[in-house]
Amino acid sequence: MPTSSDPERRVPKMMSTKAARILAPTAAATLVLGLAALVAAAQQTPQAAAAQGAATAAISWVDHPASIPAVSVPHNPGIAACTSNDLSVRLARRGLIQSGTFAYVYRARNTTRHACYVSGRPSVELAGQAAAGGPNLLDVAAGVLAPGASATFAVTQSPRRSCTPPVTRSGMLRTSAVTARVRIGARPAAVTSDGTIRTSRCNKTEVTQIGVAPTAPKPDKLSPLVIALHAPARAGAGHTLAFTVTITNPTRAAIRLSPCPSYQVGISSARAVAYRLNCAAPVIPAGQSRVYDMRLSVPAGTPAGLAKIGWFLLNSTRTGAGGLITITR
Repeated sequence: MPTSSDPERRVPKMMSTKAARILAPTAAATLVLGLAALVAAAQQTPQAAAAQGAATAAISWVDHPASIPAVSVPHNPGIAACTSNDLSVRLARRGLIQSGTFAYVYRARNTTRHACYVSGRPSVELAGQAAAGGPNLLDVAAGVLAPGASATFAVTQSPRRSCTPPVTRSGMLRTSAVTARVRIGARPAAVTSDGTIRTSRCNKTEVTQIGVAPTAPKPDKLSPLVIALHAPARAGAGHTLAFTVTITNPTRAAIRLSPCPSYQVGISSARAVAYRLNCAAPVIPAGQSRVYDMRLSVPAGTPAGLAKIGWFLLNSTRTGAGGLITITR
């Protein structure tokens, strides 16, 4: 496990983005908070900052639950499945992706002259131990991998409960450097990846599914909006979190919230929920903003610690914002 001095483990500040997603505990809980390269954080936009300062009375929250759209399942168009013999596996990056979870992200490049269909979960061994299957934290999907193109998967580590990490006499965490051996597809050939993973007996190691990033969606009339999320630094498990969202129209034309959109909100260590926006003021004039009160019931079983919080409209581009919050018990 990387030490606390590892620059990859630096924690990003609160962010405001146009395409933020929420990390959920399982793939079914859907849509991770901005795959944007393992916790890439953007500074708040000038429009959003100005809107926050000029905000007047916020539009009240309405308890109007909405459904979260189902994620379409990719299908194989009849192309042969990718195997270890078709791919070259390399460690691409590593970093903290949610509270207590560290990820080693790998790229599997198609080195052949033919396209193949990448799907499923790689078989990964570390020092002879098989990694268990984990959730789709990278939000990748099965798909066609062209010659020279790369698919992505990750090996994740999180601490085991009730386990005392081994330390050296000087008090340093005792870890081992191991190389991942990867098998992809039905053929038994294994690929020894470059780059090592630091691990110890108190780590729970999992591997995500392999796939490609979804195709960028076509923007709609709500896509130009700029979202800024303003949440407290802490939220108590089993309590209701009160926060605000500022929606700014940076364009030169008014944007009408019609039909009234729904939004998804959640914390990375709990399931996301969706509600209908309060469209009492259905038009956001050019260059102006609306501030909305928000409420989120944090489940009592939510683990304590640092987590991601995200809020985004359920439009085609999932326009939204996210940041970090500490969950207390």
